[in-house]
Amino acid sequence: MNFSELINEHNATFEQYDVNETEQQRELLGGFAISYTLNNVFEYVSMTLGIPGNILSAIVWLRLHVTGKNSSAVYLAALAINDLVYLLIILSYRMIECVGWLCYCCDFLSTCTAHLEPLLVLCFSVERLIAISCPLQVRCMRLYVLV
Repeated sequence: MNFSELINEHNATFEQYDVNETEQQRELLGGFAISYTLNNVFEYVSMTLGIPGNILSAIVWLRLHVTGKNSSAVYLAALAINDLVYLLIILSYRMIECVGWLCYCCDFLSTCTAHLEPLLVLCFSVERLIAISCPLQVRCMRLYVLV
């Protein structure tokens, strides 16, 4: 058997690529650029809508006639303030050049606000669960406190 018959010199499975830049690398870099651009667009849109929206939400939920009648307003106001602080930290992190201690402070504050948000949502959910599942007991306890 002659092995020269089995070797196909025009085999398409073994294509030679340039070592510096291949088609696969260009496709990956193109996908990364699109992903990076979309991430920036979504981030700036969320900041543009989130900062004024959270300011207005905090103003509405912290009014005395709303807070006095609804205890959930405190949780929602705290959630709006927490989101506002997070968005402002991310915006300032993008705008200023991060140097030394300032970078550590921004990282610490953004981590704190990111971990505080699920806790606020959990507290709000538990408070609503208690108010819905046993409303008369909560009302009686509230009357004892007022008297």
